[in-house]
Amino acid sequence: MRQLTRRQRTSALVLAVVALCFITLDVGGGSLREAHSGVRGTLGSLYRGTDAVLGPVRAWLTGLPSAGTNQSKIDSLQHENTVLRGRLNAQASDRSTSSQLARLQRAADGTDHTLLPARVVAFGPGQGFDWTVTVDVGTADGAKVGQTVTDGSGLVGRVLHADAHSSVVLLAADPDSGVGVRDTRTGEIGVATGNRYNGLVFQPLDPEATVHVGDRLITGPTGSSSYVAGLSVGTVTAVRTASDGSTHATVRPTSSPTAVDLVGLITQAATTVAGRDPITPNR
Repeated sequence: MRQLTRRQRTSALVLAVVALCFITLDVGGGSLREAHSGVRGTLGSLYRGTDAVLGPVRAWLTGLPSAGTNQSKIDSLQHENTVLRGRLNAQASDRSTSSQLARLQRAADGTDHTLLPARVVAFGPGQGFDWTVTVDVGTADGAKVGQTVTDGSGLVGRVLHADAHSSVVLLAADPDSGVGVRDTRTGEIGVATGNRYNGLVFQPLDPEATVHVGDRLITGPTGSSSYVAGLSVGTVTAVRTASDGSTHATVRPTSSPTAVDLVGLITQAATTVAGRDPITPNR
């Protein structure tokens, strides 16, 4: 690398000193501005040369007095942004709730039943079963053991236990849950057994009944417990024949057991109960 001569080193040092003087004049404010202007007029070319090199340093030093104010503005803007995001999330949640309520209302229309709306507040094992949810209505609201539960699209399960202000719902996906169903294509009845996240498994009562992929199942008149008839249970996605000749069909549930939120307990009387206004059919 080529080394600078003594004269070049001296010139560079002088330029640096002059540049620092210019920076001091800039930062100094009004009292030094006239002196700054005079020096810049006398040594214009030299000023321009040093300014191109050390201008960014001067700008940084000039901005130091307002750094605290800028940080305060940043903090304020970040707080406002957080508040706005919270409002947007709340609005999205309200829209989702309204949509689910409308779906429950449509499910009640044209029937002789009342839907008691409820919110899922917990998920986990209960009452000897693995797949249950807890909802925020109980006997004080009109909930009763055995009531069918829907989300407005299809079957969710049935009320297994009810306290004054909460109820435990057995999900149809529980492996110990059996739902009496009917194949809408053939009219054949059978039992759909829960299979956890994998949906359900349908076995027709008639071993010679034909089941096709795409067949739709609805609640029917048979099974280990009674459900309101006519609710959508799911769609057949695969069919296999066991070694004993029986037919087993994999069913994708209409209502996802892992995504239940707002549901309706189907009651028999369309009357208002204490604690919660039920959804009644339009007349």
